[in-house]
Amino acid sequence: MQGTKMSFKTISLSVSIFAASAIGLLGSTTVQAQNKAVQRPTIATVKSIVNGDIMCYVNLVDNKGKQYNSVGASFELCANEKTFLNKKVRLSYNRVSVNDCQSAEPCGKSRLETLITKMQIIR
Repeated sequence: MQGTKMSFKTISLSVSIFAASAIGLLGSTTVQAQNKAVQRPTIATVKSIVNGDIMCYVNLVDNKGKQYNSVGASFELCANEKTFLNKKVRLSYNRVSVNDCQSAEPCGKSRLETLITKMQIIR
């Protein structure tokens, strides 16, 4: 009987260590995914600007020809679409709280997004 109790303790400890390792692995994978840097251009040409439900969306092409589609931007930039369309701009980004609802109607939920908050036309 003594050997059986010892065996259960060993199995229980092994299962606990395995579970803790799995949780740690999942947690570190999530953190790595969140910390992975998203490439955002700092200088690009504006190809289109579209107003969305929770933010403005901008399609850009950088100096090397790389396309960036549906980059989030503040609504103020959508309001000035004609000013920036087909222009080379310097982009500034900030973390902004946006509505996290399925429609434009407020639902009390929000999330932080990195959005283009300023575009400066450059020559």
